Amino acid sequence: MIKQDLEDLLSPLISKCGCELWGLEFSSIAGKGKVIRIFIDAIHGVDLSDCEKVSREIDDFFQFEDVFNDFQSFEVSSPGLDRKLFNLKQYKNFIGDVVSLSLFSKVDGLRKIKGTLLNVLESEISVKTEKGTVLLEFSNIEKGKLDLDDQIKKGK
Repeated sequence: MIKQDLEDLLSPLISKCGCELWGLEFSSIAGKGKVIRIFIDAIHGVDLSDCEKVSREIDDFFQFEDVFNDFQSFEVSSPGLDRKLFNLKQYKNFIGDVVSLSLFSKVDGLRKIKGTLLNVLESEISVKTEKGTVLLEFSNIEKGKLDLDDQIKKGK
């Protein structure tokens, strides 16, 4: 399980810099090859100096740890206002906020859902949409993120 291995390796390095690992994303970029995006957060928020500090801390490990062999580079950034949500604990922190979700399989005929996050259970979340409340298996969520307009309106 490479993602868990990466999280286990990166979390202490990021904590050492006064931040926490928010999540990991993998992609391929033309000319750059496979890239790991490392999202960090902190109680005080994250700025460019935090990203630079974490990046320097990770750089040595990136060059010498086998777990990074498949990747050509990495990027460190803040999750932003419209942050992607990676796990149920993160969803719990945003109950009452508007989320935008992409699903692996359709629910009620929809693959994309936007609504207010009502509740987070052991393996499901409930979202209030314009058409009513929907109960979704967490494992069916391909991508979930906070709605930028809602976050700006709330001044977060």
